[in-house]
Amino acid sequence: MTKAIKLITEYLFDNFDIIRIYAEPFSKNTGSRRALEKAGYRLEALLRSNVIKNNEILDSCIYAILRNEHNLKVDGLD
Repeated sequence: MTKAIKLITEYLFDNFDIIRIYAEPFSKNTGSRRALEKAGYRLEALLRSNVIKNNEILDSCIYAILRNEHNLKVDGLD
């Protein structure tokens, strides 16, 4: 998953005039959160009681990466 995140991030920064990309996983989704962190995204916020899924109120997180701080290496992943 980390490789896929890196590839799409690279594509977006290379092909569009954007300065920021963000993702909003559920806070309890540790796999998605870890994949974003390994791809260079940083945790910016924890949004408490932000979303309802299956009648359960859940927290979510904002992870983001900026154009000027992304330094992606797609090859050589763990």
